[in-house]
Amino acid sequence: MTSQVLNFLWLNLDLPAPPDPKDGSIREPLPAKYIENTRKAGKARPAAEINLWVDSKRLTQRQVDYLKKSLEEGMTNVHLKDLRDIPAYGKEKLYNKAETNPHWRDMDQTSLIWRQVDAAKILISLQGSFDQAFFADLDHAHLDIDSKEVQTMLTKHGLMIGSADSHYASIENQLWGFTAKRRKFFEDYYKEALNCAYHGDNAWEALEEKVYNEIEDDEGIDIEEICLPISDDGTQAEQPGHQWRTGLDKPVAPSVLSGTKALADFKKTAGNDNKAEPSAAPKHKILSKIPFIGSKFKAVPSA
Repeated sequence: MTSQVLNFLWLNLDLPAPPDPKDGSIREPLPAKYIENTRKAGKARPAAEINLWVDSKRLTQRQVDYLKKSLEEGMTNVHLKDLRDIPAYGKEKLYNKAETNPHWRDMDQTSLIWRQVDAAKILISLQGSFDQAFFADLDHAHLDIDSKEVQTMLTKHGLMIGSADSHYASIENQLWGFTAKRRKFFEDYYKEALNCAYHGDNAWEALEEKVYNEIEDDEGIDIEEICLPISDDGTQAEQPGHQWRTGLDKPVAPSVLSGTKALADFKKTAGNDNKAEPSAAPKHKILSKIPFIGSKFKAVPSA
């Protein structure tokens, strides 16, 4: 059988994480919909390893416990992974800085958090030994890694690059998949991403240039043969537990959850996850919600 891993990533702005509220609640560590997305990916692909990578130094222990319970309850193939367990991550200066820009969500996405994410997503894709390794942003978690489109690309070229537009091929760094023969391509891309980050740039253009220069020009492969047109799920990531949650508006009170109640409620509803409906087809796909989103796990502003 072909071994597969699908990696997701979430980084919080703070480093280190501020203490938990004294009332026993926790700041919401990531949007609840992304817990849903990760679990759906695990249910849709039970033979694949599904990993959500976080930085434990950007979370409190209670936040880590909440995430682990929420993600892994009733799931055998879904795992919360710590970036700090990767030696290259802990040693890299880039990852040991907090985001200090209140307007981190700028038009070019070149603020520190974006540069950290762009590099770290490559690093996690290189962890472990799998026949096929995938990465997807959490709003692209509906990627069907076993679809005919994806598997044809990997069989023929050992590489799949996501295209954020659902109608035409374009190079984006929001999702990809590769086989062992393309590992060096991503090892080299990681070095380029770090270089970009230290020069104040994100890694998207570096990937675009690398694909056009090495895959299209040198190997003569048309990018349409390796690009998967797939839209996101219509959501926009924010930092719910931070006063700069949107990076655009004035500061707001972070969202908080009653940790013990949230975990108890989740245990009751985890078995009711909707069956995932992954799609690699070039059309917009909105994921349905499981019951606890917007009700059981409703975030409330802190006092």
